[in-house]
Amino acid sequence: MNKYITLFALAALANIECEAQPNTAVPRLVVGITIDQLNSNDMEHFAALYGNGGFKKLLNEGVVYENAQYDFAPVNLASASTAIATGASPTDNGITAERWISRETLRPVGCTFDKKLMVSPNNVMASTIGDEMKMASNGNALVFSVAANQDAAVLHGGHAADGVFWMDESSRTWKTSAFYPRNAQTWLDAYLRIPKQGTAKKNDNQTTCQLALDCINDHAMGRDAYADLLFVTLSAGNVATETNPLLAKEAAYRELDRTLADLILNIEQKVGKDNVLFVLTSTGRSQSNIEDYAKYNVPTGTFYINRTANLLNMYLNAIYGINRLVDGVLNNEIYINKTILEQKRINISEVLRHAREFLVQIAGVKEVYTADQLLLDNSVSTKTRNAFNHAVSGDIIVKITPGWRIYNEETKEEQLPSLANMPFPIIIYGAGVKPKAISTPVSTNSIAPTIARFIRIRAPNACVVPALPLK
Repeated sequence: MNKYITLFALAALANIECEAQPNTAVPRLVVGITIDQLNSNDMEHFAALYGNGGFKKLLNEGVVYENAQYDFAPVNLASASTAIATGASPTDNGITAERWISRETLRPVGCTFDKKLMVSPNNVMASTIGDEMKMASNGNALVFSVAANQDAAVLHGGHAADGVFWMDESSRTWKTSAFYPRNAQTWLDAYLRIPKQGTAKKNDNQTTCQLALDCINDHAMGRDAYADLLFVTLSAGNVATETNPLLAKEAAYRELDRTLADLILNIEQKVGKDNVLFVLTSTGRSQSNIEDYAKYNVPTGTFYINRTANLLNMYLNAIYGINRLVDGVLNNEIYINKTILEQKRINISEVLRHAREFLVQIAGVKEVYTADQLLLDNSVSTKTRNAFNHAVSGDIIVKITPGWRIYNEETKEEQLPSLANMPFPIIIYGAGVKPKAISTPVSTNSIAPTIARFIRIRAPNACVVPALPLK
């Protein structure tokens, strides 16, 4: 149990009724805050440095689910964002990662890439909580999403959003897509023409929150009988230039706490504390650095995914007499040429079985999963199966030994898969919610149906989990 979270909750509960009752008033505005890389350990470590309006306010006055988790692994920014919005895992919502190999071009393609419009949420194969709010209100609910990262903004926003805004990586200016209503681009153009004081001194979190507040003000969100939705994505990554990692992390959490406090205060003043519901959580992931484990005698090594794919091609060629059965590789996934197998009338399951038998013998490989296993074998862990989607995932998933890195010599891409569990909370605050600390493990998939319960609509169409308990 996280001691600071518990202390905050107990302090509040000493003078407040312990049993949280269901909310009776429908909130006019729901604010979903997703903080990339936020974890409970760091929240605890820097708790003494916080003011009263950010993390402490949420922990003291909200329902705190101390042990949140995603029901799939591995987790990335794209899959986490989509799971929060849809209440479903990648196997059902279609978003497994930021990129995958396109079966048409055999090249990596972004999860929000659109051939016609460049950027859209069309790869999300389920409805989102924003979509359901639009349908339930006959289009009257306002739905917006704001993030520095394009994928996070688009995937949180869903298919029916009134506006989705993200920061261009090169120009550092706000952008949107022609997928969204023309009014979104018109508003953004006008917004960018207005001089912003002190913009150069603001980091991505502060700039994102400022746009979010201006979006609420300019669109009069939370001002009528229809519940509106705003998703805001922030980051707990180091925003300081400190050379000391601990000092950099301390500066990041100090800044994040102040930014949250400013966001909450401004929204409550504008909409009213009882009229707004805040739902905060983390992406549940951390960005791993390529560390020198060997320096500290920790078992390590390098798994060369492109070399492995070439060896697999040679092996399968020796069996089937077909030169290029491997279509492509990305990270730890290998894609097989199914078209040629169909033409030659070769059983794909047999090919995958041979491939697995070959790959498990390679140094650094802990386990190999085939598409057949992930779709049909109940002995495979649920989290591993939930992270797989047959439409976009590779036909072979290679699980690497802990401490090993994956390196592609052709693209120069490398990664250090993290298998460690990262603790993080879900916090619900506002709209009449009474404080409570709940240690029972809960799934982030329950966020969408919980929002749906508060505003009394149905949950997204791929969501099969219940809402979070308030008691």
